[in-house]
Amino acid sequence: MKKNYSLRIFNILAKRVYKLSKKRKLGWKWRDAQKWTSANLFQLYKGKPLSKIKVTEVDSVIVSILDGTQTPTATPKPISTVCFDPFNIPTKDLKDINWWMLKDQVDFFDNDLNMRIAIGNIIDTGVVKKSEIMHLNETVEDMRKNGYSSDDNLIFKILVIPNKSDDGKPCSYYLLITLMGSLLDTDTATEEVIKVVTEEDLPIDLRKERDKKVKKRQDIIDLRVAKLKSSKRVRPSKVEGKDAVDKKEIEESLKISQNLFAKGLMSKELFQANMKELKRKLESGGKI
Repeated sequence: MKKNYSLRIFNILAKRVYKLSKKRKLGWKWRDAQKWTSANLFQLYKGKPLSKIKVTEVDSVIVSILDGTQTPTATPKPISTVCFDPFNIPTKDLKDINWWMLKDQVDFFDNDLNMRIAIGNIIDTGVVKKSEIMHLNETVEDMRKNGYSSDDNLIFKILVIPNKSDDGKPCSYYLLITLMGSLLDTDTATEEVIKVVTEEDLPIDLRKERDKKVKKRQDIIDLRVAKLKSSKRVRPSKVEGKDAVDKKEIEESLKISQNLFAKGLMSKELFQANMKELKRKLESGGKI
């Protein structure tokens, strides 16, 4: 009787999907990789002899499907066909940014926005929903470790998804984030869909939602700046009494933390950690 290797084939494919999801920092768990394999990849290899399945080819097919350049044989029913319209993002929100602001800016976008983040050999998510992009703090840290400088800026481009047309439908486009002057930036120079959008062009509900996000983002940035100033402050080599240490920046950090926590913009764990750090600094040379 002919052996059925379907389960073995499925596991081989799922392992490759899981490995590539880790490389692209998609934040998928093992069961997510299994679901994706079942919906997008398994039918391409089901019944194929094991000896004919090459890992390099499988990886290439996975990348092509993720990037939208190849359509899987069995197209699954999408979980959601709702896409946020990239032309409902004001042009001012797509200005070039410093690379270390990547997570702050991505958090600012709607979860249903089609996106691709591609930065050198650090990360390439393929075209996915923003809600599927995770662990960007790790991406920023990887860029720091790889020596990216203040001259390395990230740019934003609205492009047409491969195999789709410039038809004005939200699901036909995606937002690309990549390094200015990179090969990907150059290759897409003539493909960018440019449309100037102002805040006044947005529907009232989106305008109100954007205002809330702007305020939240600024509060977080203020906290980060205050903590950075405090950590860089030069302490006197010899302290004569706790009042010898300048308390202004510690007071500022304390107020910002309390304000964010009161507004529900900071978790209890982070708030407690900040308080612990402030107390440590106070005990080493000052009091509020």
